[in-house]
Amino acid sequence: MPGILIPGDRTTKQKPRGCCMNPECFDASDQQRFEFDVENDRFCCPKCGADRPPVVALLSLVHLQVRDKAGKMVGFGGLRYRVACDQKRVHVATISNDEAATGDIRFVNCPGCLKAAFEENLPKLNGFSLNK
Repeated sequence: MPGILIPGDRTTKQKPRGCCMNPECFDASDQQRFEFDVENDRFCCPKCGADRPPVVALLSLVHLQVRDKAGKMVGFGGLRYRVACDQKRVHVATISNDEAATGDIRFVNCPGCLKAAFEENLPKLNGFSLNK
């Protein structure tokens, strides 16, 4: 059965996003891809119907990682961190979940982390500006 699969161990707190690289789907001439919310597994592009890589893909979910002395994740040198959208998480990336984390707000696309960043001014803790 064709379509793009969503990893079974990916967080369900954030809605998955897909993208289509077919220029016919772009809304503007300077666009590099068409992005859309994914409603179910084995999804395809809602505009053109493409259902296989490299035309259609699941976007990696990139979280905001914040230094926190009480954080549950231990990083380089024993420093502790937390994910902005879920303070209880003990890890972000697995071998298959297509998730990552960064301290640089410019690369974060997790809606929950972005919301927390603006509400709590979290990037300032990491030394980055909220002005992209």
